[in-house]
Amino acid sequence: MKDDNQALDIAINAAKTAGEILKANFKKDYRIIRKSPKEMVSEVDMKSQEVICAILGRGFPSCGIITEEKRFSNVKGDKNWIIDPIDGTHNYIAGLPFSGISIALMEGDRFDLGVIYFPMENELYYAVRGQGAFCNGEPISVSDNGVLSKAIVNYDNQFHLSENSFKYYKTLTERAFTTRILGVATRDLCFIASGKIDGRVWNATKICDIAAGIVILTEAGGELTDFSGHPCGMNSKQVVASNSKIHGELLAIFKGEKL
Repeated sequence: MKDDNQALDIAINAAKTAGEILKANFKKDYRIIRKSPKEMVSEVDMKSQEVICAILGRGFPSCGIITEEKRFSNVKGDKNWIIDPIDGTHNYIAGLPFSGISIALMEGDRFDLGVIYFPMENELYYAVRGQGAFCNGEPISVSDNGVLSKAIVNYDNQFHLSENSFKYYKTLTERAFTTRILGVATRDLCFIASGKIDGRVWNATKICDIAAGIVILTEAGGELTDFSGHPCGMNSKQVVASNSKIHGELLAIFKGEKL
C-alpha cells in the first residue's frame, strides 16, 4: 500500500474534485430525497460520493470504503476509507455556505488520515497521524482557553434523537460562556482545531461525520471522547470534542457531576 502522504494527496484530489460538483450546483435546482421525516439527501450528495469513491477506488483498490449514503459502502479488511460526500446537506440545500466534504483513512481501530474541504469557503483542512494539522498549507492549533465559563461550545442540532438533549444543553448554557448550533460536524471540528471555538457536543452522531475530524483535531492538540471519556470508535454516537483543556469540565455535564 502507498504511504500515508500519498494517500493524503489522493484524498485531497478526491475532496477537491467533489468540491467542484458542490460549487457548480450550489443554489441550483436538483433532486432532493427525504430519507426520514427529519433527514434529506440530494442528488448532489450522490454525485459527490460517486466521484470520491471512484478516485479512492482507483488509487487504493485494496481498501474498503464506508460511506454516509450506504449505496457505495464496501468494507475490506483492516484498511478502509470513511467518507461523507456532503456534511451539512440541509445547509447546502437551504443555500447556506456551511457544508463540507469529509474523507478519512482508518486502519483497524486507528484513524490515520483526515481531509475536510469546504468548497464554498475554499478552505482545505488535513492531517496525517503524527504530522500535525493544517489549513490551506498553514499549521493550525487549538485555543489556549482552559475555562469552560470563557468557552464557546457548539452543540448538536439533532435534539429529536436523544431524550436528554435539552437537559444537557440547558446545563451547558449555564456553564459555558456561549453556544452555537451550525448543524455541521466537520465545520465545528475544524473551528476547534483552528482555535476559533473551544468545544462541540454530539448526542447522536455517526462515524462518517467525525472520522476525518478526529485526526485533524487530535493533531491540532484537541481531544475527542465519548460521554464516558473513552476514545471514539466506529460505533461512537455520544461524543464530546474540545481543545483538551476544558474537556473534563464538558464531560462533567454528561456524567451529571456538579462543579
